[in-house]
Amino acid sequence: MNKKILIISLLITCISVAAAYLLLQSQNVYMEENPVGNFLFEETNKQGTDITKIVVKKSDLQVSLYYENKFWHIQEADGYYADLITINKLFQDINQTKIEALPMNITAKEAGVEQGHNASGTQIQTYNQKGELLDSIIIGKKKNNFWYASRSGSEQIYLISGSFDLPDSMNYWLQQPLISLLPENVESLLIQSSTGQQLAYRLAEKSQFLNLKQQPVNVIPLLDKFVLFTYKDVKKIQNTPLDSLKPQKIIVLFPYSGLIYGIEVFQIEEEYWIKVDLSITKLPTKLASDYMKDSLFLYEGWAFKVDKNLGKYLTEFKIS
Repeated sequence: MNKKILIISLLITCISVAAAYLLLQSQNVYMEENPVGNFLFEETNKQGTDITKIVVKKSDLQVSLYYENKFWHIQEADGYYADLITINKLFQDINQTKIEALPMNITAKEAGVEQGHNASGTQIQTYNQKGELLDSIIIGKKKNNFWYASRSGSEQIYLISGSFDLPDSMNYWLQQPLISLLPENVESLLIQSSTGQQLAYRLAEKSQFLNLKQQPVNVIPLLDKFVLFTYKDVKKIQNTPLDSLKPQKIIVLFPYSGLIYGIEVFQIEEEYWIKVDLSITKLPTKLASDYMKDSLFLYEGWAFKVDKNLGKYLTEFKIS
């Protein structure tokens, strides 16, 4: 073999080795940057229990959740308490959602993860105790059992797991219902308005209600309203004019358990607000005592806005 051929062979060998090395390096880099299988909320998962704020933004709704005194509160609702079921579902998605694939040939608009002026989808931001932003994720459209998603400031689109069945209305983020009481569990009720007082009571459990003249009366339609009594908005009483107003109607419910629900109904122009005074009788059941101890904070110092039709019904109801 002459010198020229040897030099050419060595050059070919060097080029081959270099090409193989570069190919191997490119594959290693790809494997390091490939996010499939990673947690979507990667930084949040690293810090775990250090998360103290979550902001959820939709086109016409923002919910700012913050953790304080062992509860999650909603900034836009005067700091009232967030619904436990909704919060647990959100945390499950944040803690468990993984990137399943990198879809090809799809635009941000098609995936529902547009950013900037034409922003779409649901943005979820997580913060730690220092107020540092950890993750900012945009959840887009659903595809079969998966969702499209993207990170704020990135053009990369992911296909992810998770449910992300988040409420579109503020009242569904709030701790609901305000009252849950079956009619058969009510022993008596008192209604007070500017025209006087009315009373309805039972002589025995599940018997018919009677008035003071011991005549049968039908108050079940009213009691049905409290089976799942919800509200639309909530404010601290000091941030409303209720303390300077007289209620249109006071409804007091006396369950057999020994709890007492004192419900004051106010009308402010076209809106209806209520206050709930929770108390117990002198000889309550343990269930009533425990509920009073564990739930008083949900009522004390708060005013609740109710549906207009419901508020009108409560103010106009009479025992007859």
